[in-house]
Amino acid sequence: MDVISTFYVQSRNFDLNQYEVGFFARLALLSGAIYVYAVIYVLIIFGFSYALWYIKKKLTPSQVFDKIIFVLLVAVTAYIYVTISATFIVNFFLPAIVERNINWYSVVLVTYAVTLGSLIFYVGQDVMVWLRSKGEQK
Repeated sequence: MDVISTFYVQSRNFDLNQYEVGFFARLALLSGAIYVYAVIYVLIIFGFSYALWYIKKKLTPSQVFDKIIFVLLVAVTAYIYVTISATFIVNFFLPAIVERNINWYSVVLVTYAVTLGSLIFYVGQDVMVWLRSKGEQK
């Protein structure tokens, strides 16, 4: 629910510091159930990864249109992963961000950069290998 509410607030260009977006993260933290909250986050990421893997199995790297579809799928998945990661981190640390007057945009920018860098590091090589392959099976 935090992710959905944060996406909504961001889509309306409202400042997250003025709205209680991290309510469920704070509730989970105070009740000691933050591990459940983190597991739900990981399950969302796992679901997107599984969908990408399943669609990738159906595509043929020898066809240009399938390569375009695959690059678009990777881009959409990367955007969702980066946004969900930033949302999770901001929601988790929102009370500290507001209390200490930390610049919210700096936190989001650093989170986006680190998450995108890790994605490129972990997935970039596999994507390039798939795009350069001619369709032969391993």
